[in-house]
Amino acid sequence: MVSRIEKNKKQRTDIAREEQIKKTKNITRIVIKITIILVIFLSIIYVSCRYVGTSGLIVKEYGLEYENLPDNFYGLKIVQISDINYNSKTVNLVKIKKMIKKINYIKPDIIVFTGDLIHGKIDSAEMEKLESELSELKAKIGKYAVSGEDDDNSHIALKNAGFVIIDNDYDLIYNKDYQPIVIVGVDSNDTDLENAFRYIDEKQNLFTIAIMHKPDTIDDILNYYHVDLAMAGHSLNGLIQLPKIGGIFTFDGAKKYFDSYYRVENTDLFISGGIGTRDYPYRLFNHPSINFYRLK
Repeated sequence: MVSRIEKNKKQRTDIAREEQIKKTKNITRIVIKITIILVIFLSIIYVSCRYVGTSGLIVKEYGLEYENLPDNFYGLKIVQISDINYNSKTVNLVKIKKMIKKINYIKPDIIVFTGDLIHGKIDSAEMEKLESELSELKAKIGKYAVSGEDDDNSHIALKNAGFVIIDNDYDLIYNKDYQPIVIVGVDSNDTDLENAFRYIDEKQNLFTIAIMHKPDTIDDILNYYHVDLAMAGHSLNGLIQLPKIGGIFTFDGAKKYFDSYYRVENTDLFISGGIGTRDYPYRLFNHPSINFYRLK
């Protein structure tokens, strides 16, 4: 016959076992809930980065005032395109068509392209389609381009699309009058500042626009030359932007300057966030964009 002490001991053991089972079940439920929440959160982040962040096209508009801008250029409209990176899984002909429609709606006087048209390889037929689309871009005064590090095979397409490539070169821009402004382009792979800025002279005091692919080049330029307005690309503004932190990823040539805007000495430096992506097709809080400048 089982004694009362043994019976009580067994009851306490059974109660403890039940409590342990309940505790284990509760922990399991909590772990499952946390796992589900984490999976949902990561899925939302992935979808936001891969699909939402890479979609659409934002126009970032800037009104800029310069005392030395000739009166005949008051109201000049410039659109900057950069880092299309076609064939990067996030940019196709449909997106290119939408970009062109939006730019032509603005009716810019000047369009500048600051490098990286293609990412990877595309066949000749696809290149011809891209070239044909880009030729639909309309600018009253002209279209200018500089090369990115991946643009060695894109020159012909850009030229056929009506762009003047000014790698380490310049062009004088006239508008309704004899007093020009000058636009200077800097090659990102083989920089030759002396040749690019050979026209610049302190006596001329021309309003100067400089376009380049890698924004960190601005320091080398300003060591020797004056620039009023500089435009660059390459950084993609860090691809993933976090509140109060800014861009997360930086690239060689955009380690110092990678956000949208900097005042460097007496120069306005604007960096386009670009259209495409690179090896990893992700953006977050940083939609594809073009820059639109109104000068006055």
